Amino acid sequence: MQKGLAKILGGAAFSLAMSLVPFFGASALTVSPPYFDYRLNPGDTNLDVIKLYNDSSQSLTIWPQLQNFTADDKESGTPVFYSPDQDQKGSSLAQWIKVDQTPIVLAPQERANLPFAINVPKDRVQPGGHFGAIMLSTQPPNATGGVAIGSQIAALILVNISGDVKEVGGIAEFGFNKPASWYNYLPVDFFLRFENSGNTHLRPVGNVFIKDVFGRQVAALVLNPDFRSVLPQSIRRFELGWHGRGGAEPGNFLDGLNYEWHNFGLGKYKATLVVNYGSNNSVVTDEREFYVWPWRLLSVGGVLLVLLLTLLKLGGKAWRKSIIREYEKSKG
Repeated sequence: MQKGLAKILGGAAFSLAMSLVPFFGASALTVSPPYFDYRLNPGDTNLDVIKLYNDSSQSLTIWPQLQNFTADDKESGTPVFYSPDQDQKGSSLAQWIKVDQTPIVLAPQERANLPFAINVPKDRVQPGGHFGAIMLSTQPPNATGGVAIGSQIAALILVNISGDVKEVGGIAEFGFNKPASWYNYLPVDFFLRFENSGNTHLRPVGNVFIKDVFGRQVAALVLNPDFRSVLPQSIRRFELGWHGRGGAEPGNFLDGLNYEWHNFGLGKYKATLVVNYGSNNSVVTDEREFYVWPWRLLSVGGVLLVLLLTLLKLGGKAWRKSIIREYEKSKG
């Protein structure tokens, strides 16, 4: 038996898994961890356990069921599940998973372990990513063996099979959520569409570094802090933003003036995206420039500057006249 590389613990690493399918009412069932990630070889057997917890005040009967999944076509990262006897793009996994599918009864506040095994065939195994899920449903499978209609939650299983593994990622698009000639205030929100052209899942991470016109770094935004995956032959969209102190959106000039003051930016900025991915820590980069002109603050500042200059000018004239008068008095 050979364990894969460590599975990354906790729901934070793959929050996607907990948004796959409808939760049990009031989050009654907790599944931990929400996903498993292994690197295995042909012929390997891997054993692990899903931890279940009934957080409700009523008993739950749960039916484990196997499914495969692939990426959706909306770039959201939400998996699309399909039958365990199908094989889309050669990336199915469910047929290698063994789990007891008899119903599990959990009393209120009761915990249980659900063991499972992954048996990778020795021959004719496609290298790269294979993706399956153990679905936990409140209804038994239907008569044709399909997934039951009812409340469900899933533990995702991602396996990378050794061999001719291709880790090919790239920036499909990097830009602004709300493109504009300039922005009046923060936030300035960015998006990245990351494309996986390889045959295994990737977790792009990195930063967007923002520098002002003088080359000083004013912000460093974190890309993909939850380590979400991009499945092979798909694009996933990530969003991140340079935020100020927030507050209520401006409704009138004074509100806007206050908002610009608390979410201040001024001048030309450059946003540099640096993305790392894959086992070889490959790097791709891109840049965008943008401007922030807080016109309300600039307008008020301009008016105050004009008033100040006017007062200085009038004061200078008055001072010169007083000097002349004193001089004339001294002559007389």
